[in-house]
Amino acid sequence: MGQQKTREKPEQEKEDKKEQRQPSQEERGPSKKWKGKDWFSVIAPKMFGEVRLADTPAMDPDSLMGRNLEMSVSDLMGQPGKYYMKIFFKVTEVDSRNAYTRFNGYSVAREHLSRMVRKRNQKVESVDYFSTKDGWKIQVTSIAMLNRNTESEVQKKVRRAIVSRLEETAKKSGVDDILKKIIEGSLQKEMKKIGSKIYPVRFFEVAKIEVVKAPGK
Repeated sequence: MGQQKTREKPEQEKEDKKEQRQPSQEERGPSKKWKGKDWFSVIAPKMFGEVRLADTPAMDPDSLMGRNLEMSVSDLMGQPGKYYMKIFFKVTEVDSRNAYTRFNGYSVAREHLSRMVRKRNQKVESVDYFSTKDGWKIQVTSIAMLNRNTESEVQKKVRRAIVSRLEETAKKSGVDDILKKIIEGSLQKEMKKIGSKIYPVRFFEVAKIEVVKAPGK
């Protein structure tokens, strides 16, 4: 008997597969559903012009409440030289299309501060609480670098002078004005000048701002 030749069957049939991809921003829009989720535009507070910070998906709008977002000043305000400054935002309100935020903190990259440290310089660091004119309570970490190692009494005098001026500035200013001065560098220059009346200050920076209490909270 002759052998019956059998035709080998392919292991699986070939199927036409459509390329899957995430929809572009133009295609999906901020509120169109994607994989069962709605897209929301995250909006900056008024002090930053209510620009769109990002787009984020969520199945439940309530899940966005309290969510935190950070952005560098270079991305937020188009200032490449301020890449080391970061602003933090917190979602406090959500509607059908947008998630609205408030200011929730500020910080400077450690690498930036480290570059300012020199041998035989004296670091004077201070962590203080201030209340602003518009009702914010904030914790501010500031750093002053003195030109030489100095006695503790000199350090205390420099610290007191700077903290006193920061407190005065906070009482007369809204938090948006304070941030504006920090970003443009005028607050740092003013504090350096104040401290240098007691002992030469080589460098001053606001390292961090934490929100203790926002207005109406």
